[in-house]
Amino acid sequence: MPNLTVKLIDPLKDAGVSHWLERCRETTIFHSASWARLMVDSYGYHPLYFMLYDSGTCRGCLPVMEVDSVFTGKRGVCLSFADYCGAIVEGVDDFALLLQAVLDYGRSRRWRYAEFRGEARLVNERASEVYAHHLIELSQDEELMLSRLRKSTARSIHKAVKEGVTVAIGTSLQETLEYYRLHCLTRRRQGLPPQPRRFFVNLHHHLIGRGLGFTAIARQGDATVAGVVCLHFGVNAIYKYGASDIEQQQLRANNLLFWELIKKCGRDGFRFLSLGRTDPKNEGLLNFKNGWGGNMSDLNYYRYDFTSGSFVAGEVTNLEPYRQLLRKLPVPLLRALGVLAYRHLG
Repeated sequence: MPNLTVKLIDPLKDAGVSHWLERCRETTIFHSASWARLMVDSYGYHPLYFMLYDSGTCRGCLPVMEVDSVFTGKRGVCLSFADYCGAIVEGVDDFALLLQAVLDYGRSRRWRYAEFRGEARLVNERASEVYAHHLIELSQDEELMLSRLRKSTARSIHKAVKEGVTVAIGTSLQETLEYYRLHCLTRRRQGLPPQPRRFFVNLHHHLIGRGLGFTAIARQGDATVAGVVCLHFGVNAIYKYGASDIEQQQLRANNLLFWELIKKCGRDGFRFLSLGRTDPKNEGLLNFKNGWGGNMSDLNYYRYDFTSGSFVAGEVTNLEPYRQLLRKLPVPLLRALGVLAYRHLG
């Protein structure tokens, strides 16, 4: 008979957690201790990894971040600023043990709620939010991956090359900050504050600079027209951030960027590339991601409300008036807002 116990582990103090996670096929960058360190250093969150052991041998993990904000309350999130972060377990019974441990801990800490992002084993519960998720199966055979592309996507790649767009892939802090400059402009166009500059410096220090990601920058001549940030861990890679100059959209630089991103991840031996979550109302972005030969599926978020003792639907808030205002603000002011806001949004 199994002798199962759940222990609460700080991944920044127990290297054994990272070593176990590295061997798991399902592990993403969001499960890693490096992502936990990024959250701690950037926003002061508290990492809580609920680990399941069988007679002292690790067999499951459900990572959580505790966010404690005077504005948005105290809660647990699996996992802050992650697109998705499902439990790594052998079956539903193991997951049930870990889930119960999280809920018991949340009650003791007086959490408002616990949020689970992309947890497949909660599929029978009510989802609080639903996104689209694209996952590409990678190969070192570039011709095979090219054959999977939609014809219009392939034409756009050729157009970018013809227009003189080039792509540089790198891991330096300078390249990360070059991306960040474009990121701030894109966030302004979207009506959102950008993450603090410090976050991207920490992102480079804890992830990119340690071989867990890279940037890809598209240029035409001396002008930077688009960029992406890719992160990876184990066999899984994810397109995490993207930005572009809307005035140079006709160059189709994003198409060339994504193609170079896919080829590099294939060459480097990763098995899967996630294109992250997409709002189903964003038809333009959905159409773009549909062109890369991946599989699209629902990505459900679940929120357990401790007051009602149940999983609840998300709150519907019309943010468009605020976005219209933010689009009119200068980038330095938006950056200042980002410094103030993101700590409370995780």
